[in-house]
Amino acid sequence: MKRISTAVFLLILSFSAFAQNITPGSWRVTMDIGKGQELLFEWEISLKNGGYTFAIRNGAEKLQMDLPVIQGDSLFVRTQVFDSEFRGKIHSPTEISGFWHDYARRKGYRIAFTAVAGAEERRPATNIRLAETWEVRFSPGLPGEYPAVGVFEQKGAAVTGTFLTETGDYRYLDGFLKGDSLFLSTFDGAHAFHFAAKLDEEGILKGTFFSGNHYSELWTARPNPDAKLRDPDSLTFLKPGYERLAFSFPNPEGKRVSIEDEAYRGKVVIVQILGSWCPNCMDETRQLVKWHHKYQRKGLEVIGLAYERTGDSLRSVQSIVRMKQQLEVSYEVLLAATTLDKAVASASLPMLNRVMAYPTAIYIDRQGRVRKIYTGYYGPGTGAPHDEFVEKTERFLEKLLAE
Repeated sequence: MKRISTAVFLLILSFSAFAQNITPGSWRVTMDIGKGQELLFEWEISLKNGGYTFAIRNGAEKLQMDLPVIQGDSLFVRTQVFDSEFRGKIHSPTEISGFWHDYARRKGYRIAFTAVAGAEERRPATNIRLAETWEVRFSPGLPGEYPAVGVFEQKGAAVTGTFLTETGDYRYLDGFLKGDSLFLSTFDGAHAFHFAAKLDEEGILKGTFFSGNHYSELWTARPNPDAKLRDPDSLTFLKPGYERLAFSFPNPEGKRVSIEDEAYRGKVVIVQILGSWCPNCMDETRQLVKWHHKYQRKGLEVIGLAYERTGDSLRSVQSIVRMKQQLEVSYEVLLAATTLDKAVASASLPMLNRVMAYPTAIYIDRQGRVRKIYTGYYGPGTGAPHDEFVEKTERFLEKLLAE
C-alpha cells in the first residue's frame, strides 16, 4: 500500500472537516431591518475545487460573491464590486447568523442576518390578483415626493417585479402576497431594499419602503396600464451656448484623461456618469462593456466619470479598480470626485443644466458634439423597458458610427 505523505493527509483531513461545515444548496437569508420587518433573499452555496462558492439570488438574478474565508466556526464572505461583507458564525451545517457590514456607509453600519439551508419560504394561496402596471408615488404629499411606475408579475402568491423611477429602477424585486399584504425585497451587496404594503378596498396599495435599517418612506400605488414617466432624454441637457463636453480627471494610475485626447478624436464616445457604489450603474456598466466590445472597431469609445462616496482618494481609486476587475471593464474610468453630492457633480460639468442621477450617459458624435443625454438606467430587472432601451440605443449608436 502506498504511503500518504503527512502534508497530503492533513490536506485531505482539513477538506473533510471543511466540507462538513456548510450544506451546499439554496439557503434562505433573513435580514432584520427593524420596525418588525424582515428582508428576504437567497444564498446559493456550491462546492467547487475543494472549496465553497457563494452567490446571491433575487428572483431571476444571480450575483456571485468573493470566495469565503472560514476560520473555525467563523465565516467571512465579501460581496463582489461593493465594499461590504457578511461576517457570521456557523452554528451547524444548516444555520449561520451574524451581521452584514457595509463599509461604504457610516462607520459601524451593519444589519443582523440569519441564514438557513434548504428553507423554503411559506407562500400561502391567495385570491388577490395584482395588476401588472401601477402608478406610484413615493413620499406622497411631502417635499421630496417623486413618481414611479410599478411593474409586477404574479404566479399564485409569488410576486416579482420592480419600480421604475426617473433616476433608475429598484432592480430585481422578489416577494409574495399574504392576505391583503404585499412584501417585496432585494439585496445586491450595496442596497438592502424592502417594500411592504396593504391593498385597501379601493384597490390602492399603501405601504412603506425600507432601505436597510437607516431609512424609510411611505408610498402609494394605483393600477394604471398607461402609467409613464418623463422621457429620460429630456431631463439633463446642455445649457444654452454649449454643444460640447469638456473635462479632465485622473485615471486610477494618476494620469489625467480628457475627452479632447487623441484617443477620442473622431470617435463616437459615451461618457458615463457613475459611482462604483451604485447598483444601477453596475447594470449600465455591464451593458456598456458589451457595446464597447461590439462597436470599438467601428469607432466607439467609452469613458466613465466616477463620483465616489468615500471622501478619500485612495479608497475611491481602490473601489474603481475593484469594480473594473470584477466587471472586466475595458474602458477608462476616471475619478471625478470623492463625493456623490450631485451639486459637486454638476459643478464639475458646468455645461450641463444638472447631474440628476447616477448613472447618466452622454452620447457624443464623431465631431465631438453632444447628441443625447440619457438620465438614469432601466436595467434587466425591468424586463421589456430594458430590452426596448437596448434595441433603441443600438440603432442610435449605429447611426452615429455610420456618420
